[in-house]
Amino acid sequence: MRIFKLKHPIQLANNHQITELNFRDYATAGDYLAFDIGGGHRQTIALIARLTGNDESLIERLHVNDYQEADRIASALINGKELELKKLPPA
Repeated sequence: MRIFKLKHPIQLANNHQITELNFRDYATAGDYLAFDIGGGHRQTIALIARLTGNDESLIERLHVNDYQEADRIASALINGKELELKKLPPA
């Protein structure tokens, strides 16, 4: 599991914060379904949601810098490059 610490935590209505996203170690064939959704960013949000087990509505609230880093991680996973992620320092 790759843990991505958000630089800009998401404040929820119930006084809780989302401070990190936990990505699976690999992508599955079902994750390609995210690409059946229209629009490039819509697809990316759907993919990040699938890989982290979060709702798309939560991913939509990511700060743009956190979104870009989450996109980098998701792109590596969906392209079968999870080993390359293990070589990088934690996000």
